[in-house]
Amino acid sequence: MGLRNMIRLAIVTAAAVAVVASAEPAQAGTAASTPADSAASAPVAASPAEPAVSAPAVASPAEPAAASAPAVSTPAEPAVSAPAAASPAEPAASIPQPDGEKAVAADSESGTDTDTDIESDADGLAQSEDDIDSPEVAGPSAPPPVEMIRLGRPGRLDGIAAVVGSEIILHSELEAYAYMRLAAMGGDPGAVDVRELLRISLEELIDNKVLLVRAVEDSAITVRADEIESMLNNHITNIMRQNNLNMDRFEEALRVQQGTTLARFKSEMRRAIREQLYKQKLQQRYYFSTNVNRRDVERFFAEYRDSLPELGESFELHKLSLRLASSDSVRQAAFDRIRAIKRQLDAGGNFAELAAQHSESPEGPSGGSLGYLEKGSTTEIVFEEHAFSLPVGRAGEPFETRLGFHILLVEEKRDRRVKLSQILVRHAPTEQQREALVARLDSLRQSVRTTEEFEAAAKAMSADAATRTRGGAMGWLSLFEMTPPVRNAVMSLEPGQISAPVTEENMISVYKLTNRVDNRKLTMENDYPAIAEKARDIAAQKQLLESVKRWRERVFIDIRI
Repeated sequence: MGLRNMIRLAIVTAAAVAVVASAEPAQAGTAASTPADSAASAPVAASPAEPAVSAPAVASPAEPAAASAPAVSTPAEPAVSAPAAASPAEPAASIPQPDGEKAVAADSESGTDTDTDIESDADGLAQSEDDIDSPEVAGPSAPPPVEMIRLGRPGRLDGIAAVVGSEIILHSELEAYAYMRLAAMGGDPGAVDVRELLRISLEELIDNKVLLVRAVEDSAITVRADEIESMLNNHITNIMRQNNLNMDRFEEALRVQQGTTLARFKSEMRRAIREQLYKQKLQQRYYFSTNVNRRDVERFFAEYRDSLPELGESFELHKLSLRLASSDSVRQAAFDRIRAIKRQLDAGGNFAELAAQHSESPEGPSGGSLGYLEKGSTTEIVFEEHAFSLPVGRAGEPFETRLGFHILLVEEKRDRRVKLSQILVRHAPTEQQREALVARLDSLRQSVRTTEEFEAAAKAMSADAATRTRGGAMGWLSLFEMTPPVRNAVMSLEPGQISAPVTEENMISVYKLTNRVDNRKLTMENDYPAIAEKARDIAAQKQLLESVKRWRERVFIDIRI
């Protein structure tokens, strides 16, 4: 697929990818596989690098969430996953787009300003890719072409398929989404009922727009400009790397293949990314506010047991960790710095300006804003306690976590959420400390032979609170549940062997392989956390589906096809 189609469909589907597929989850084991089953399943919004059903990883607000392992998927769940924030453009790249179709600004009757949305496609889309004399640009492999899905004559101006509140759904948007849906189902294109496919696709797009309207109206949901710019830059970088282009050749390809400029392309993508982020944040709120108990998880497992996929190659592991702590002198230097920053704040200094100058957290350069923190959403208990105990509008006193020293500013409080900013000064251990711990663990590997000896050592000295009382026992983990460093360390082990030391944040660990299998099924005994996460995800999806039904009744909707 050329860059022209790749970019156009990225823009269209980034803002319109399905969020709500059906009112109720289908029965387990009835995943849609043919066009006739199109009402049963819809493509799920997800980055190609992550499974569509993953719930967002919950991390300390002071640093980005680590990549989460693929969540367990039931084959027929509703497509309302709580997505991780990812570049919205990649999934669309594999969807075929009709050649020779022009797309310009929406009908004048909409009254919507679309200078930066659609009209830039007019000239580029009218060309055939075979006639383009430009850098050879290829996107991800596309599925075989399917029968044309059009709402009008080839070459016609774009039109409005539906109006949802202040949002519109264009003919071209609906057509592209229908292509995406059909390709995701993998059915026989010749057997598809085009009218029914368009009807279902439009209903899903309307639900997306209803979700967007609701999110934009919610004053507690904010989308920062720096978030949008970061995702935009990552998307452009990925396209250039995938197609082996520098910026000059990328701009040339945009001009020749797409008939647009880099500035206009960025404007369209900013709009699409903004919409996606609003919807994701509303979805994530439902996920974090949903709780399941043991009985809920047991019911979920009983219902979906036979449909849950096998986990592939899995490892039974024990773990022993030593804490990589900073020296007293390093901690003191970091504390002196944070106290100096606090004195500047007390003297009337601007929090955002001081965060941009001094904070060593990812959001520091943009003023330290963390957005909203949900109660119970972080493993940093001390951080959460300070965040919810501070009064609004006053910078708190410095406090310490494993990451370093923090100063928090609470900007707003709402029920179980606070909006806050932070300044972080890290206290990193020295290389000499790291080498000393590695040598200590290497010595342990030579002296410990049996699983019983390893368990005794873990109970006596491991700094990992989650496994220490169990003698370091971690249970079974699939490859996808391991971080890359751990995966690399254990892949070559035979049962009974101990890995080389692995550095993980403020810990250095060794892993003993007890057993490994090529494939295994989920069990409540070995995989309760993964099953509970999936049960929580499904419960949140159901709640969101019900909310969308209610919101639809209060939003103006005008279907025009």
